[in-house]
Amino acid sequence: MSAIVGSQQWTAAPGMVQASNSNGVIAIAGMDASATVQIQLRVVGVSQPGTVQIGVGYPHAATLSDRNMIYTASAVAGSGTITFSKLTSTEAEGTFSFVGINTQSKLEQNVTNGKFSVRFK
Repeated sequence: MSAIVGSQQWTAAPGMVQASNSNGVIAIAGMDASATVQIQLRVVGVSQPGTVQIGVGYPHAATLSDRNMIYTASAVAGSGTITFSKLTSTEAEGTFSFVGINTQSKLEQNVTNGKFSVRFK
């Protein structure tokens, strides 16, 4: 799992990516080697490859936790997409990008060029 957070390259550390697919909820999360930056993706009700929209009115969400600041794109605020190029009951591959918003400070953080390739536990 990798992405560009703001202008910094981010890569999840080996063994620090978790993925699950249960009851129609796909959850993918990765943390970097310093354990200070984490990205979480959550998709609801998707069972085949394609693109889902994050943002107002959609149940999907993406979160960036960056040095104790949390930026969220969800049905409340923010925007983005998660694209599944491969999605089976055992694995998923795809791309993501989103604009997360910190609700307290109203600051935004861009996450671009996101990629994931995971096996569900």
